[in-house]
Amino acid sequence: MKINPMPYILVFFISSILTCVFPFATYAQQSASSASAEVRNAVLLVGDHAGINEVDAQSAAMLVAAEFRKLGISVGDPVYKTPKSGNVYRITFLRLGEKIMVHLSQENPPGTVTLEKQLWIDNIEEMIKAAPRLVDAIVHNKPIDSTVDMETVTGQEAAEVKKITGESLWNVGIFGVTLPGADVFGEPGWEFGWSYETPKYAVGTEVRGSGNDNFMFASWSIGGRYFFNNKNMSPYVGGGVSIFGGSYTTITERRDKDWYDDEYYYYDDYNTEGDSGLGAYVVGGISMLRLTKSRLKLELRVDRPFFSLPNQDMMPISIGIFFSQHYVPGRAGCWLF
Repeated sequence: MKINPMPYILVFFISSILTCVFPFATYAQQSASSASAEVRNAVLLVGDHAGINEVDAQSAAMLVAAEFRKLGISVGDPVYKTPKSGNVYRITFLRLGEKIMVHLSQENPPGTVTLEKQLWIDNIEEMIKAAPRLVDAIVHNKPIDSTVDMETVTGQEAAEVKKITGESLWNVGIFGVTLPGADVFGEPGWEFGWSYETPKYAVGTEVRGSGNDNFMFASWSIGGRYFFNNKNMSPYVGGGVSIFGGSYTTITERRDKDWYDDEYYYYDDYNTEGDSGLGAYVVGGISMLRLTKSRLKLELRVDRPFFSLPNQDMMPISIGIFFSQHYVPGRAGCWLF
């Protein structure tokens, strides 16, 4: 008779798991029960609280005691006298200007700190948020930062980050453009954009274009500038990337004979080439009136698209003058400077 070994293997496997895992599970449960027993009858001691109203300190301590009870730790009303023995939680309030540091420590025996956590708050009312976090952190021995959520962020944690001041500016300008290798020199163009400037740096975006019957280009660019000083007048350099489109028309003369009257006539053949793609640019110039709400800039700029037309390279070089004015949110659009 053929015997199937699979049921025996399965029974052996399950028995081995129970034999190995069950003792560890039992030990962990006993350890948890033992840990709970250590803090079953704890005392909450109100420590130093100079600069904090007595009623406020007592109310804050009551909030902490209530949080201990929620986690199964039996804590009576806060006391002010240190017991001679046993497990003690001590809450202390230290003031630094308008800020308050709340310090919660575990002591066993009293006077010997075994664990401590602290949190900065803007005012004593924030203990409503801080109490659950402090108790959670000290009972489960985890960082105070890990206890925060969207409803318990304190004013200190949400403090506004101080940064270098800057200003938003609308920019308009006109320029003359030259296309090397082509019959384009001083062709007028325009620019409109926005920038954000600090004393040393600026970032911005602009749309610019130029063209005539034989030549045209337009671009949208994003880039930055570096100012060499923070005076009323400063030279600067910069650069960035752009989406560039351009076209150029080549005119060639052609002679055809009209067989009707046996005469030769001359005609112009127009061949227009165009393309678009990514590009880059570099700029250099002088920024003036930097101490006022307006700016005046003289700038030299070279655009270099990452493509060339079959019969003409596209690399516009422009020199222009640009005016900037503060952007004011809510003011009837960007056209009213």
